[in-house]
Amino acid sequence: MSKEEISRSLSELREFCIKSGIDEEALLSPDNLDRYVETSIDAYRNYPMFMYVFNGNYDEQTLARMFRVDFKSRKQKMLGISDGDYESLILVEPPKAKRTGLLQYLNAADPPSYSLMLNPATYRQDSFEKYALKKRKPFLDEKTWYIYIFATKKAFQRMGYGKKLMKVLLSFADTNGYRLCLETNATENVTMYNRFGFSLVDTSNYKQRMAHYVMLYTGKVK
Repeated sequence: MSKEEISRSLSELREFCIKSGIDEEALLSPDNLDRYVETSIDAYRNYPMFMYVFNGNYDEQTLARMFRVDFKSRKQKMLGISDGDYESLILVEPPKAKRTGLLQYLNAADPPSYSLMLNPATYRQDSFEKYALKKRKPFLDEKTWYIYIFATKKAFQRMGYGKKLMKVLLSFADTNGYRLCLETNATENVTMYNRFGFSLVDTSNYKQRMAHYVMLYTGKVK
């Protein structure tokens, strides 16, 4: 997908979100990037993949730096959706968006973040992402959006914050004949996504250290 096509797709979703009642100012931008990072590091505390990345010791400070660079590197190919108080968020990429790798991270990093390129956690995360891409790639086509992050702060989980955002995204998919793909490393999340209408399409075990699930929402695909 070309940059122009990605831009049009993101604009389509952006307009749909605003019409659906999402606060335009809460969509990911340079002004609220740190709020998105704050929510993400809180939501992913003790999450299997990040426990692996940090070799069993969750490092919020380093992860915040990693997320900040990652979100900046993806800003031209990703839309961030959040409630007005940033208690929950979804980051989603349009169909056929190219993978963001270490070179893109380096280009997005500011000088204080260059040290991330020497951090083993960065390479563990990049290695896992290559594996995850192989697992989800068979299910990604010109009609399938990829949910990169779906996160709700620990204190606000199971209170409907994430459900509200997900329902907007599901409605967008149904209205326009799209599919949605996501992954999780937490077994208990599979049931939650089942309730949203996602089906489990691939199960594997990364390096015999953690489960990996790929799930697909087909909804009312035209």
